[in-house]
Amino acid sequence: MARNVEAYSALRELPAGFLAGFCLACAERGSGVFTALAQPTDAEWFSYALDAAWKAPTGQVEEDDLIEILEEFETKTASMDADDPGSKGFSIAQSAMLAVNAIAVYMNPNPARAEMSGQTLETILGSFDFKLGGSVVTVIRAGEDEEVGRLQQLEQDAQNSFIESVRALNRDQEGSGLGGDFLENLRESCVPIRDEIRAATESVAELAGWD
Repeated sequence: MARNVEAYSALRELPAGFLAGFCLACAERGSGVFTALAQPTDAEWFSYALDAAWKAPTGQVEEDDLIEILEEFETKTASMDADDPGSKGFSIAQSAMLAVNAIAVYMNPNPARAEMSGQTLETILGSFDFKLGGSVVTVIRAGEDEEVGRLQQLEQDAQNSFIESVRALNRDQEGSGLGGDFLENLRESCVPIRDEIRAATESVAELAGWD
């Protein structure tokens, strides 16, 4: 699976405050997975965690509440079959983890931890592309580039767009932190891909027989 290595390398050059923004965007796009698959009560909690993650950079959530979300996440996912990469529970837990990781990176900015959000979502979408493509294994010969599926490519393009938007802010000397307008526009920009991911997730669930 070809990864978006240039974007992940670029994370190490971004102002620390924008690492949480990268994770937030991954979490918003990936939320299409848990909203499609999770039980209503679990999906409601995961959405609450995601909303809290978006509000944190503008000071709308107390740190104690963020810590509580981090602690509750383990309980929420403990009963899921989260260790089997081919399971419904794995996809739910991994997509919900993106919201939790955004909180963790906001509280302790770390490029490697931010990269984990991108890698996790690429893994989910790469597996979905494989299932939607008929689960056909393609042999990659020496010197050939590994193909990237449609969903994973959408995610890579979105990640690259985020990196470029932050670089543009820095060139204009406006990149000191995550402002409300930046966050609002960023979240809105994630909606079309989030909805595509949700629709694709429903198709994958049907193919896989996930009840």
